[in-house]
Amino acid sequence: MLVLGGVLVILAALLAGVSGFGLGIVAVPLLLLAGFSLPFIVTAVLLISLATRVSVVWRLRRSINHRRVAVLTVAAVPGLLVGALFLRSADGDVLRVIVGATVALAAAGLAFAERYPPRPRLRGMNVAAGFAGGVLGTSTSLTGVPPALLLTRRGVPTKTFLADLATYFVLTSLIGLCVLVLTRKFSQDGAEAFLWWLPGVVVANLVGTSVALRLPLKTFRFLVLVLAFIAGLATAATAL
Repeated sequence: MLVLGGVLVILAALLAGVSGFGLGIVAVPLLLLAGFSLPFIVTAVLLISLATRVSVVWRLRRSINHRRVAVLTVAAVPGLLVGALFLRSADGDVLRVIVGATVALAAAGLAFAERYPPRPRLRGMNVAAGFAGGVLGTSTSLTGVPPALLLTRRGVPTKTFLADLATYFVLTSLIGLCVLVLTRKFSQDGAEAFLWWLPGVVVANLVGTSVALRLPLKTFRFLVLVLAFIAGLATAATAL
């Protein structure tokens, strides 16, 4: 089972490197379908997000919008606390339905944002996206979905998109892992699996990021989102 999980997260890491946001949205439903528990998945995916995004932050550090990332991260802190409390109290089958539906809806929302031009900006959207990402981060490990949706809708250039999301992932993953420890939802098994999976995940993510800087991404991102949408629906269906 650990080998199957490794194959799935390596695939997700490759897609995440290319698309900038695909790790959780692909890995979570696939790992749930493979039989892993949600606390295990949240711990492992947060650790993977942290490990794989550090190098991206360094490579693209000159493209980071520091003000936007700071607002997103600060707004995520209370959301991370709320998400951890939800993970601690909710029933397993209910969480599977919620996670599956969230992934499917997020994928549909991101696909919509890719297909239509940005609308005028609304005040407070950075705060809202940061908080929502925090809630999803410690409850489902889908930290990057709301910020990715926000940046996609704004038509942010590829380098800035990748740099801002990577920095947000690193900061919120660190905070989220601390919250999981404090709320006793940190999975030791998930952390051990992360160590086994780490070498393959790092290589896959580096390859994906290199590809992302050279190719037009709209078609590929759309295919990633279609896969995530199907996986999300399948995850929700298995809990019904």
